[in-house]
This record gives sequence, C-alpha cells and structure tokens, in this order.
Amino acid sequence: MGQIETDIALVDSKINAHVDVCEVRYKSIEQEMRGVNARLKRIEQILIGVAGALIMLLIHMVVK
Repeated sequence: MGQIETDIALVDSKINAHVDVCEVRYKSIEQEMRGVNARLKRIEQILIGVAGALIMLLIHMVVK
C-alpha cells in the first residue's frame, strides 16, 4: 500500500503544479484578449465612421 500512496501523492503534486502553470497561462491569455478586443472596437468605430461618410457622399452625389 505504501507505493500506491506515494504514486498518488506524486500524481497529485504534478496535477497541482500543472493547474498552477495553466492558471498563469490563462491569465496572460485573458489580458492579451482584452487588448485585442480594445483594438477591434477601435477598428469597428473607424469602419462605422467611414461607412457613414461614404453614405453621405453618395447621397450628396445623387442629390446634385
């Protein structure tokens, strides 16, 4: 029974170490995704502005 308990403790410690490493990794991924979301929002706002300007230009051309 002693060997099995030792193996269980070893596996448990390896799993706990893996969980700790994954926690750090996922925190950095989450921070990176926040940055990507901010950039996408900025690009979306620019595209909406450009689309509005194009629509206004086309309306102006049709009215003239």
